[in-house]
Amino acid sequence: MANRINGTDEISINGERYRLDGDVSWFDISQPPGKVVIGDTNDESNPLASTWEMTDFRDGIGVNVMDIRTDGNRAWWSTAQLRHRGHLVLPRQAVTTAEHSTLGDIQVIAHFKNEVYTTVGTAVYLYNNGGDTHILLNSSAEATLNNPATDWAAGKLHPGGTATDTLVIATGSEVHYATNSTTWAVNTTNIKYVVFWNDFLWGIDEAGQLYYTDNLAAGWTTDALLQLEGSSVVGLTVARGPDREQHIYAHTRETLHVHDNVNTRFVATDLELPFHPQGGDGHEVFRGQIFNSAGNAIYRFQAGSDATVIDVIGPDLDDGLPETRRGSITQLLKSHNDLLALVDATTTADSRSLSSRAFTGVSARAGVGQTTFGESTGLSHILGWDTRGWEVKWVSPSGGRSITTADVSSAYNTYRLWWAHNQRVYYMQLPVDVINPTQTSEQNYDTTAELETPWFDGGVSNQDKLALSLWVDSTHPSSDATLRFEYAVDLIESYTTLVTKTATGLSEYTLPVSSDPVGLANRYIKWRITWTRDSTVTATPDLHKAYMTWRKRVPAIFGQRFLIKVEEAIGGVPPHQQVRNLLTARYSKTLVEVTWRNDDATDDPQNYFVDVLNVQISDRTGSLGIPPNRVLIEFGEPRPSVTRT
Repeated sequence: MANRINGTDEISINGERYRLDGDVSWFDISQPPGKVVIGDTNDESNPLASTWEMTDFRDGIGVNVMDIRTDGNRAWWSTAQLRHRGHLVLPRQAVTTAEHSTLGDIQVIAHFKNEVYTTVGTAVYLYNNGGDTHILLNSSAEATLNNPATDWAAGKLHPGGTATDTLVIATGSEVHYATNSTTWAVNTTNIKYVVFWNDFLWGIDEAGQLYYTDNLAAGWTTDALLQLEGSSVVGLTVARGPDREQHIYAHTRETLHVHDNVNTRFVATDLELPFHPQGGDGHEVFRGQIFNSAGNAIYRFQAGSDATVIDVIGPDLDDGLPETRRGSITQLLKSHNDLLALVDATTTADSRSLSSRAFTGVSARAGVGQTTFGESTGLSHILGWDTRGWEVKWVSPSGGRSITTADVSSAYNTYRLWWAHNQRVYYMQLPVDVINPTQTSEQNYDTTAELETPWFDGGVSNQDKLALSLWVDSTHPSSDATLRFEYAVDLIESYTTLVTKTATGLSEYTLPVSSDPVGLANRYIKWRITWTRDSTVTATPDLHKAYMTWRKRVPAIFGQRFLIKVEEAIGGVPPHQQVRNLLTARYSKTLVEVTWRNDDATDDPQNYFVDVLNVQISDRTGSLGIPPNRVLIEFGEPRPSVTRT
């Protein structure tokens, strides 16, 4: 503890007392360096403020706390469309079709001969697109399944040597097949999953036995046996193998196997994962690569003749999904623009039972990595990945309801995504390319959307910032088409509405409110934006640009300047030694304790821990025995030592 100072004009530095010549002068050393603006002016040209731009979210959802160096184009969660820079708009409208006459979970949605078929339990339905009805197919006993459907495929079989378009529905106990909506037949082999390849229909049963046929009326031929535990197989796909030829792949709860047609066997690939209760439920070939899910994780697999590439691209990367949106991927589908993922948020697998997964670019055999997020009951939804980021396509309006199946097709000459949720079939029109929303008048929009930004800390989470204004540039088809902006601060999910914008143009909104524009102090801040459509289904509020101006607030740090007299001894220390002691303080590797108060009786001792910034010695000429006259000292606190508020 530094010496206490009883007399006036004295100071204690590093435990040594000195006499002062005058008062201690305080000065503020916490001013940040000025910004340097080079070239033409832009949003960052304000020398006293910075900007956080919210214009481009094409890198997708999944970041909760932003790293400003890498996450400027990310959102935490959003149901708005994110694929267009400078055009954030409502999602596409989902259409709910009529109820089936038999209510129950829908197991299969299939397309065949430009029409859509669905199964509910053992009933098979054909959708009437013009009349919005699901027609029960009961013209024959074969059109009614003996068991609920497990898989389907459509392709050409060759009964009697004639190529015939055929719809195949497997149940795990038998196969029902049709050449049109009224002509059905049954094969009683217990096939569970089916796929067309190499001019044959291939099927696998629950025990892993593979079969093939080109004529279901004539039966199946036994092929390879997948030597795994029962019920481990979850599906078949066709993709390129290491020889660059197309092969059948069998997906299981743990492994991916490729079919060796020449030697009638299955061969394990490098994609070997720890067991997951939903492992492999989602599997698809998208743009020449195989994708395989495990919970919310998705593994991308590319077989090669000399090296296999495996990495992870699922929505569980970074900060994952919000708690009420977490779940398990039950199906993957390809479309022109996206790999689509159905996320069932009704599953409740315990995250403690899930093993770890591989880091990006490392074979799963490596054994360690990030852990898959645990599932929780919440809102099921559909996500899309365009190789850059994940976008939300649709969210269930009610919790605790799963999305049971889906299909992408051009049935009825319209490119659509079809899915089943809560015993109903929905569809959404899909684009075949990325269309600027301002260049089409044919797109129907949903009524509302919401976007949550990540928490923003300006790169300095331990310092206060001052949010000054929010600037918004947007287009509104009418005053009923609105954009509402709300903010939350300091990691507390409690929102305050700043403004509901109703008019086209660029507007500034001061914080915290326009009537009190003093700024909003925060360490973290985030925004929630809500889109609301008017009665015109083809019109949407269009957010072109939003950016927040803010100022960095460096904590108040003070320095002290004073003049020390070293003309005579003090406390038995001669002048020359006083100078040496001051130089020792100057070169100290730790902070130096300083005080000029006698504050033993207070609960706020004025002891400062400082760096000695500057020492100026006024030396005298002449005899070597004459000590220096005055020493100017400047101190600075690298951190506040005492409370001054």
